[in-house]
Amino acid sequence: MDDWERYRLVVLGAGKVGKTSIISQFLSNKFDEKYKETVEDLHCREYNVNGHCIKVDILDTSGTLQFPAMRRLSISTAHAFLLVYSVDDHNSMQVVRQIYEQIREQRVNFDELPIVVVGNKTDRAEFREVEEIEMHDLIVREAWHCNFLEVSAMENLGILEIFQKLLQMAKIPVARELSPVLKRRMSEYGYKRRKDGRGSFKESDKEMSRSRSLMRRTGRPKVKQSQDPTKSDCVIS
Repeated sequence: MDDWERYRLVVLGAGKVGKTSIISQFLSNKFDEKYKETVEDLHCREYNVNGHCIKVDILDTSGTLQFPAMRRLSISTAHAFLLVYSVDDHNSMQVVRQIYEQIREQRVNFDELPIVVVGNKTDRAEFREVEEIEMHDLIVREAWHCNFLEVSAMENLGILEIFQKLLQMAKIPVARELSPVLKRRMSEYGYKRRKDGRGSFKESDKEMSRSRSLMRRTGRPKVKQSQDPTKSDCVIS
């Protein structure tokens, strides 16, 4: 039986910022213009890399504050975080700020957690309320431990780079081995876009499965106190 590890990414942010669209573009190269409120969706996918079975869970969470217990639970079980705001909604940036502080307060191993902050909907430039420099200044001023970039889920711009950055920050050795898989996907996707204008990729013969269960076969992340709690590892791109 292959060795395996489970890796959980939790996607957090206000409602209508495009969390589900980012996940959909990454997993399926699909974008749905119709908005449907998410309560909780768990996307599961398996990768086999060098004899290791890596099970990746991507938890798409509610953008409302109606489920604070679910948010606390998702934060406590995550190995990595994707925090999403919309560049055309200044309040959504403040929500990301609140979530970041909640993660910092709740997780004693905070400095070891990969976190990527994403400004979505750059395609709505004429309605922009949050400038890139504003988020950049906030991250530097408050010494956030994160990576940051702006993307467009609708145009599928920058989506793969989000997950590449998460893998670069990952502290789990086996999870980092996914990087070549992602690079191959980027190469194949670029080729197929040039060829037929859409592109697709399938990492394994197993189709993605979805579940509403938050605690589906997940282990709690290892807890380790940081040696230097004042250290900032923020990288801006």
